[in-house]
Amino acid sequence: MGKSGNPARRVQSTGIRVESARKWQAPLPDVQPGRHFWIVTGLWTVNPTSPNLILDYENLVTVDGPGCFICEQLYSPEVAATTCPGDPGLRR
Repeated sequence: MGKSGNPARRVQSTGIRVESARKWQAPLPDVQPGRHFWIVTGLWTVNPTSPNLILDYENLVTVDGPGCFICEQLYSPEVAATTCPGDPGLRR
């Protein structure tokens, strides 16, 4: 079966976690094993010395997704119809 969607829009991960001095993270919802958790990510340029973290259109670099946060696969109707092969416990 062929892949659907735009091949230029692939969800990829380096597997590298970056710690931040001003990290904010909401609790993840209870993701059940086998279920995809679809997300969209954004990337902004920022001034790390500024007291205000401004995320607006002027410094927006890219918006990517949707993709599954658990298995890191790009959304397609075919992927959405499958069981998520990832382990949600590894994302906590």
